[in-house]
Amino acid sequence: MTENIYHRYLDLPFEITKHPDFTGSPTDMKHYDINDYNDDAMNEWHKSLGLYIRHTEIFYTPPGGNLPIHCDETELTNHVKINKTWGPEEGVTRWWTSNNVTVNDGRDGAKEVLENFDDNAIEEFSYREHRVLVSNPDDCNLVYEANTNTPSIVNVGQLHDTHNPTDQGRWTICFVPARGDDFYIYWDEAMEIYKDFIKGDNNGN
Repeated sequence: MTENIYHRYLDLPFEITKHPDFTGSPTDMKHYDINDYNDDAMNEWHKSLGLYIRHTEIFYTPPGGNLPIHCDETELTNHVKINKTWGPEEGVTRWWTSNNVTVNDGRDGAKEVLENFDDNAIEEFSYREHRVLVSNPDDCNLVYEANTNTPSIVNVGQLHDTHNPTDQGRWTICFVPARGDDFYIYWDEAMEIYKDFIKGDNNGN
């Protein structure tokens, strides 16, 4: 069995507030930053842990859609986010390994490798011109998947995507924790920091 370094559920001492933009079921995928948005309970909880929320963003996976397989940096890092999704139980985040990864240098770089996605989808996914690792599904092997309707630690430093096989939209808010001048919190460190709030065993059961 593959070691679970990808996802763990959290039992938080508060409810994550649903973002007011999470309405309807648009037909195109979305990704945008919301660093001017504050979830006071999330901020205070992280302050009590000696951390802060460095970055906040939104993802949306449309009905019958996927987000591209990607890693949130230009190399595999094992850094984490805290995600909470509002959507169908069948919608999941999936993690992959690949023998062929490419650094996405914005829209053109994404189009070169993500041939299964149309130009409009790539334009939306890459609007920020961020640089990430991407891979084509034909070159990937699925290693783990989990529904994130329950607050979750997710390893975004490994290749991952989202999958929504239903006729409902799937909205996700993502919080990036940090400490001091450290840009990220990494998987092993996160397992220690959040140990009193992690639900279930190492396999997420």
